[in-house]
Amino acid sequence: MRKLTYYVGTTLDGFIAGPDGQFDFFPFEGDLAAALLAEYPETIPAQARGPLGLDGVANQRFDTVLMGRATYETGLATGVTSPYPHLKQYVFSRTLTQLDPAVEVLATDPMAFVRDLKKQDGAGIWLCGGANLAGQLLEEIDELIIKRHPVVIGSGIPLFDAPFRPDGFKVTDSRVFNTGAAITTYAKETNIPTLLRPTTEADLDRVTAVTVDEPVGWIPADRYLEELQEGMYRPEWTWIAERDGRVVARALWWGQATSEHPVALDCLYVDPSVSDRAALGAELISAGLRAFAEQGATKPPLYNLTLPNGWREDPATAAAADWRRDAALAAGLTDVVERLRLEWTPEAGLPASRGRLVFTEGTDEEFLDVFRRIAVGSLDGETRRNLVAMGAEATAREEMDFYLSCPGERSWWRIARTPDGQVAGLALPSATPYNRNVGYLGVVPELRGQGYVDDVLAEITRVQVEAGAELITATTDTDNAPMAAAFARAGYRTAQTRLIWSAPEPSSAS
Repeated sequence: MRKLTYYVGTTLDGFIAGPDGQFDFFPFEGDLAAALLAEYPETIPAQARGPLGLDGVANQRFDTVLMGRATYETGLATGVTSPYPHLKQYVFSRTLTQLDPAVEVLATDPMAFVRDLKKQDGAGIWLCGGANLAGQLLEEIDELIIKRHPVVIGSGIPLFDAPFRPDGFKVTDSRVFNTGAAITTYAKETNIPTLLRPTTEADLDRVTAVTVDEPVGWIPADRYLEELQEGMYRPEWTWIAERDGRVVARALWWGQATSEHPVALDCLYVDPSVSDRAALGAELISAGLRAFAEQGATKPPLYNLTLPNGWREDPATAAAADWRRDAALAAGLTDVVERLRLEWTPEAGLPASRGRLVFTEGTDEEFLDVFRRIAVGSLDGETRRNLVAMGAEATAREEMDFYLSCPGERSWWRIARTPDGQVAGLALPSATPYNRNVGYLGVVPELRGQGYVDDVLAEITRVQVEAGAELITATTDTDNAPMAAAFARAGYRTAQTRLIWSAPEPSSAS
């Protein structure tokens, strides 16, 4: 992979130019000048190459140069529109227009552009400056070559213009010249040990400072803080990876306010500067899962990733999902299901009921029996896996226990029956900590294919609307086409897609 090198001259007090961008005070003479011309001839601009005898001299290190607007405008002020015609030239600016066909002006994110550029064939990439662009690209800089001149100017443009965030480099070469100048080469420190740990209250500011700029669902600071107060996020369920004191990865596990253990991993972040994001993500997930198991969790929390509809068609979203998928699989969450998240709002209208079913209360034993019957032949991926691993009885019990643990009321549950009293299915309106939802619905195998699912869904929707719901959510597997079609007929629209990874259930035979 190509390297990004920040090759630049500085003063003793760390400035690359004066306050107005001037740099003519830097000496260029003696053995330092000879070394620069021999080793870095491509960094000499076109207007100086002839006088310095560099016409026709081959590039030594770089074939590409990156410039910020102010750096490029230094040449423009003297009428030079293509300062390095012997290199591929890119200028990052949201205000400049392209003035020379040899110089490509980019208004895109420098980080994303450089990551892609590194994957392409070619020689080294020279970051020419200035400080703002260097600050934006700090995470992607692989090497620093600093020409430090024996000059102090007191104020000016710094080497980097970036927020405070320590980043380690190690010296790989250093030379001092007879002028008193020195060239020091630094490589990004890649062997910094990584510390994986749960957070404490003292970490709160650093935890909430993390932002995810990829096009996937994530947990912003305000939501995290609100649900932290309610006990749905907790410091001991929030894990971070640190390198040299910097947070480079974060995992947020979520649970009910009354939960003893977390239910799901809601947000996984790994800093883009990490070379193998999936590997570090897997390490962090695994560390959390081990800790939860040691604390008595009998089932590993699953991992929910929320994605926009059509996510596979967007390269950025697909890439963000891919490394998270690899992390989940490597951490042992190898069962995956893709689900649709659906929403009903009043604009859709109340789905019509044909009055073919009556809905009655029932005992826990009666509900458990219907759960057991509905599981047979189900198209729901998790139910099918659980049937194989645990059998019908344990699958039904786990399903029922889950809905009993939800914020919805047990008193809302109904058994659907035909007018002659035959059990047709279940209608379990429920709720999340955020809104009312469909919960669970199903039809017994012997009555499937007769449209009863529409009647059950209409009843659940009616109950929720009469309770004042303005938004009703639901989920179903993308593979469960009949259920997705029933939701569509009832006016539910697909709002998002979710990928859900979970640990395989141990076989009931083992």
